[in-house]
Amino acid sequence: MDQYRPATPVRVPPPLRRFGPPPARSGAPPRPPAVVPPRRPRTLRAALLITLAATVLPGSGHVLLRRRAGFVILGSFVLLGGAAIFLLQIPKSGLLEYVFSTRVLRIVIISCAVLALLWVAVILRTYYLARPRRLDGGHRAVGALVVLVLCLAVITPFGYGAYLANSQRNLLNALFPNSTTSSDTAAIAKPRINVMLIGSDAGPDRIGTRTDTMVVASIDTRSGRTTLFSLPRNLESAQFPPGSPMDERYPNGFNDLLNAVYTFGKENPQLAPAAPSGDPGLNLLTSSVGSMLGLNLDYYVEINMQGFASIIEALGGLDVDVGPNPIPVGGIGPFGEVRRPSGYIPAGRQHLNGEQALWYARSRTNSSDYDRMGRQRCLIQYLVDQKSPIDVLRNFQAVATAATDSLSTNIPQDVLRALASVPDDTKGRQLESVAFDPNLPDPNEPNGRFDIGRPNFDYMRQVVRDVIEQRTGPPGVPSSTRTSPNGRTSAAPQVSPAPTSLEQACGAA
Repeated sequence: MDQYRPATPVRVPPPLRRFGPPPARSGAPPRPPAVVPPRRPRTLRAALLITLAATVLPGSGHVLLRRRAGFVILGSFVLLGGAAIFLLQIPKSGLLEYVFSTRVLRIVIISCAVLALLWVAVILRTYYLARPRRLDGGHRAVGALVVLVLCLAVITPFGYGAYLANSQRNLLNALFPNSTTSSDTAAIAKPRINVMLIGSDAGPDRIGTRTDTMVVASIDTRSGRTTLFSLPRNLESAQFPPGSPMDERYPNGFNDLLNAVYTFGKENPQLAPAAPSGDPGLNLLTSSVGSMLGLNLDYYVEINMQGFASIIEALGGLDVDVGPNPIPVGGIGPFGEVRRPSGYIPAGRQHLNGEQALWYARSRTNSSDYDRMGRQRCLIQYLVDQKSPIDVLRNFQAVATAATDSLSTNIPQDVLRALASVPDDTKGRQLESVAFDPNLPDPNEPNGRFDIGRPNFDYMRQVVRDVIEQRTGPPGVPSSTRTSPNGRTSAAPQVSPAPTSLEQACGAA
């Protein structure tokens, strides 16, 4: 009967499982490799660390999460960072040229906004992909708070950059004309630009306005060599352009001091030229100074001394060599009456705030007008030496407010950018200065000194030409005689005195 018993069934083991893709059957196309799925962190801490990485280096969070888009984002921001580093390598003059362009500043504002939004979007997307699927309310609140802080850390510098760019753009539009005429285009191409710098004594303790500081800055647009020509406030018999209404009225020169020309023009606008501003007093003064120096004054910058002090205060003050004697603060009233000084600026090397710098420039007690002219030129030198564009940026809002309230000019924005691109060698070459005061040698005078009571205008123009053409040296020997418009016979020197280095003059003060 055993032969009729059914056989025991034999179990066949299942085939062994292989790691990796199964072998391809003959004749069948190979299967593509398996795609590694994105990895999602299991803890909030890990998700926040990945989001922090995306904040520091956009795209790195996506890379950690194995997202292909991370390499695109990372590469884009690396390229933008390289472009930013390249821009920082541009010489300072080139950067300043961009800073003085409203079009460039508008692009900067838009770029800051777009980059900030893109960066924040990357942070938010990274956190969305990295956060665990299940979080309780407390953990969700902590994650949202940390991500908000990270977003603010990115937005803040971009927002501040856009704010500075917008403030600079508003300042340019408020102070500098936007339109460029054909004459402005010609001025950009000129080898030399002459700018009239006018400092008025307008202030709360003054009645009326007097132009106590009159300086012409002659700038070589190829080398940056700048010479300051200063005229004293008490120069007499000021001349006017030949054939002008004032020349016909005062053929022998103005019958008052030079600082009275501004007020006379305000009171007699019909005698003043129509340009370069809407202020007849300013127009009359610039025409007179240009005629006496033999220079075509391209532009002007007018600032009241109180505003100049505010700008210095906004920049953090200046280190000034006051000299061997203290300088009184106050001491003369608005009508010239003598008063007791309210204080003194100590002698020697001092750090002056804005108010002290103002009195350093305008104090007349126990000093002459020529001493004051010298101190004013020294302040310009100290300002050039000690304050850089970085100092202006650090205190930009205060500087912009002070400048807007106290400064006016007709320099167009295009010309301003051209001046900013002039080679900057002020650190290697000090500003040169020529002051038409009794300290200036004049071989035509009996005492050998320039006479502000009876100025020799031919000699003034000759000095200007010699300095600009760099024909400088010791006082020259007369080579010929000329008759000036005021009837005086004078000798025209072959060479004029060398301009004074303000660094030496101020250091020896």
